[in-house]
Amino acid sequence: MRDNEFSPKPWRAGGWLQRLIFVVPVAAALSFTLCFFGPLDLFFNNHEELWFRLSDIMGRVAFTTALLFCVTVFIGMRIRRRKRFRVYVSLLFGLLLGNYIQGNFMNRDYGSLNGTAVNWSAYHSYGIVNTLIWLACLLLPLLLMRTLRAKRMRPVIIFVSCALIAMQATSLAVSRVTYPDEDEATATLTTDGMFELSKDQNTIVFVLDTLDEAYFRALVKKHPDIAQQFRGFTCYDNALASGARTPVALPLIMTGIPRTEAGAYSDYIESIWSRQTVFDDLKKAGFDIRLFTESRFVSKSAEKYVSNLDLSSSSVNDYGVLNGKLYRLTLYKYTPHFLKRFFWMSTNDFDQYQRKDEYVIDDALFYQNYQSAGRLTCTDQYKKSFRLYHLMGSHRRYTLSADGTRSRKTTSLMEQTEGVFHIVFELLDSMRENGVYDKANILIVADHGDKGKAQWAACLYKPAGATGEFKTNKGPVSFLDLPATLDSIAGGDVSKVGSGKTVTEGASAGKRTRTMYLNIGNNATFVTGEYHTDDHASVAKSLKLVNQYDVTDASTIKPYKLGKELFFTSEKATANAYCTHGFRTVNTNTTRMEGHWSQMVIPIKKPPKTGNLRFSMEYYSVKNESHMVVTVGGKTVFEQDMVKSRDHKTIDFDVPVSALEEDRLTVNFTFDDIPESEEEKDPGTRMQTVRATKLIITAEE
Repeated sequence: MRDNEFSPKPWRAGGWLQRLIFVVPVAAALSFTLCFFGPLDLFFNNHEELWFRLSDIMGRVAFTTALLFCVTVFIGMRIRRRKRFRVYVSLLFGLLLGNYIQGNFMNRDYGSLNGTAVNWSAYHSYGIVNTLIWLACLLLPLLLMRTLRAKRMRPVIIFVSCALIAMQATSLAVSRVTYPDEDEATATLTTDGMFELSKDQNTIVFVLDTLDEAYFRALVKKHPDIAQQFRGFTCYDNALASGARTPVALPLIMTGIPRTEAGAYSDYIESIWSRQTVFDDLKKAGFDIRLFTESRFVSKSAEKYVSNLDLSSSSVNDYGVLNGKLYRLTLYKYTPHFLKRFFWMSTNDFDQYQRKDEYVIDDALFYQNYQSAGRLTCTDQYKKSFRLYHLMGSHRRYTLSADGTRSRKTTSLMEQTEGVFHIVFELLDSMRENGVYDKANILIVADHGDKGKAQWAACLYKPAGATGEFKTNKGPVSFLDLPATLDSIAGGDVSKVGSGKTVTEGASAGKRTRTMYLNIGNNATFVTGEYHTDDHASVAKSLKLVNQYDVTDASTIKPYKLGKELFFTSEKATANAYCTHGFRTVNTNTTRMEGHWSQMVIPIKKPPKTGNLRFSMEYYSVKNESHMVVTVGGKTVFEQDMVKSRDHKTIDFDVPVSALEEDRLTVNFTFDDIPESEEEKDPGTRMQTVRATKLIITAEE
């Protein structure tokens, strides 16, 4: 036997090229699947729920993909022994198969990534099966390479690798086409100059969310000495909100321009900033204008007016860590079951990597920043300053303690209201200490009320120079008087803004017809309703609908991807676009069904040819008890007595795929004990039935 019989056989001429041709497709497919397709597929399927943009992650995703590709190819080219090289490529291919099958076919429903821990022990049996499948994926290519020989398996592996790249690339291309175009720059309201005022003239507007006049009265009744904090103020206790809720109300408070034209909400915001006169007049009058509210209420056109508006292409504070979290989420999807617990996370974890200087409505954080700033600073840098502070006010969830700090436990409506006024009073005291309080114009208003149609809103106003005792005015004020009041301070033509009357003029006008705008459509069709009343603002029933403006519809709704969790909450109202009848507008953590019947129409993306769809809707409570019957295609698929409760429960039923019409699932909910006459009432005024919170539809074999 010769000495070199067991030594590695040398590669024939061009062997390095054979290795390269073999390892490149497999390394490319693995890198593409795990580092490129994985994170981008997650992003495209959830971009409406994520605050960052494609351009924020694309560069690092491409770099990571290229890095893994280069490393795996480099390692492969360094392996000179044929058997070891084939084992290496086979393992890469097995890992590719395992990732692809896991990500597309083997994941179980572990619940939403909202911070609720997964009970991993409940999936032990599934984990064993999952592990066996992974072992098969890893070992089968090795066995086939040995039994069928490399020459036969090499083209198969190369073909499958290229095919997987092609299929996934096609899927991404389709998702990219449907992904909305990104602006080069977005308007972001920062915290710059948040606690800086002028030494001379200041106009301050505090918008305390959901501060119903009834809540303010309860606060004053509990703390009668509070009047000392309001020297110079007049409380207008017959003030009608201009709109409800916040997306309707806040633009009206600032500009007086309602949403009556068709188009997306962002189109409306762009329109009002192009058309408004209030801030144009304030700017001409020499005011330094800073708005501390959500960035969605301004557009790029506001840059010429608003000093703390930053036009940037991104809201990311730490790109590296953000992308690291995205890859952690990707690995959570693509790794075997028994490894998933190491990659489990909450999607809220992304929020901490948002830019730190963007203003967010968080009263406890606002107060903390105020204390860190060492109270207000008054400077001669600004001859005049305009500041709008939008705080959470009396809005749920109640997280404030009465001293303005965050509570570890849920507080109460009263304590929340006490807490926000504690913060406001601190700012007013600081203004007094700086000698700018008496000569300042100060408005403390709700954006809307809370009871009834949210029409009765708290409104307090101290014009510059007012120093007398706190008093109450019962005149009929409209919140459409607010933009006119601001314009009068700027010296503008009040007749062209809002109601055409200032607050004081409106209050002294005697009996007058006032206007309020409400969203009266269902969640798939946004309709602005124009209401008039000449009664007291506390009487919701006196509001009469006089005009309707259809501003959006569901004609361009995106098909639903089976298995995706949808929400009926204000933060992530992804299910609401499919509601076509009998659903109210989203209300914080639920969307309320109302009337005798409700309906959802859901276009399904790539529905299966046979089998059933599993419809699972979570609800929180039942307002009015009734026997509910759910029908699809004229056939009853579910019925149940809906009894009053405050627990989270689900409505589950199966629907045959054959019941879909043109790939659309139409679900009708009929409440037998709710009178049919309820349908004759305006949307938003009918008897409430069920409060929906979440929805998921899956394919059942």
